[in-house]
Amino acid sequence: MSEHAGAPVVVGVDGSRAALDAARWAAGTAVRLDAPLLLAHTYPDEATFYNGTAMMIDAQFIQELREDGNSMLDATTAAVLQDHPGLAVERDVRSGAAASHLIELSRAARIVALGAQGAGAVTDYLLGSTVLRTVNHAHSPVAVVRGEPATAAPDTRPIVVGVDGSQVSEKAVEEAFALASAFGVGLDVVHAWSGEKQHGLAHASKYVDWTAYEEGEKAIVSECLAGIRDEYPDVPVNAVTTQGVSADVLLRHATRTQLLVVGSHGRGKVLGALLGSVSQNLVHHAPCPVLVCRARQ
Repeated sequence: MSEHAGAPVVVGVDGSRAALDAARWAAGTAVRLDAPLLLAHTYPDEATFYNGTAMMIDAQFIQELREDGNSMLDATTAAVLQDHPGLAVERDVRSGAAASHLIELSRAARIVALGAQGAGAVTDYLLGSTVLRTVNHAHSPVAVVRGEPATAAPDTRPIVVGVDGSQVSEKAVEEAFALASAFGVGLDVVHAWSGEKQHGLAHASKYVDWTAYEEGEKAIVSECLAGIRDEYPDVPVNAVTTQGVSADVLLRHATRTQLLVVGSHGRGKVLGALLGSVSQNLVHHAPCPVLVCRARQ
């Protein structure tokens, strides 16, 4: 039995259009993975914080916020069931911090999905708080759904996965193959390597065998694919090795994909404090959903 059997696709719901798009993407993905969809909503505690200052909120107001949250989930449930009538939809409504709620749910989740923008005017701040904290600390892969409004189900475009030969990139490759198989699409495996300018070797480039160097970079992709291609014979693979800055190369490929998959380092006090520069660039700027993966702990 798969390690993911019965694990839900979790989506954070806050009443925003971005959250609804994330829910529709998550619902389509759940159907393809034969998984339930879990809608999660968080409302403030009686003691909450605004700009670092504690504020007491009236208990009656908290009750109204709870009821509003359930109404949001009712509306979201209706929307996803209209797209996927047979989908099993669950809900989890609780008080506290949204990121903490989602991180806790991620322990048993297949994927956690979030809209790239939250409700409210200061969307960049929300992206930097709830979304980035969840991406940095979740136990499951996290999809940041951005770009044009999501379709009700995965489409026919390929999935793109970025690889660099690291262990976290291996996790991204595993997830990308599993999703490409479930979606019934091809997989573009993309590796970007730095040339003479990036290495500061412009003045000595005539002494470097760049053909051999590129062959070594291609070997990184071959190693990433060793074994796993046999596990997913149904997935057509297009391996791409190109010179350039990783984030720039992946952003170019993102214009032709339905999902961009990348790895990110662990959740330790140092490594988990900041999302890697490539992943962070993609989460903020990609024109499509971005799935950030790391090994479960």
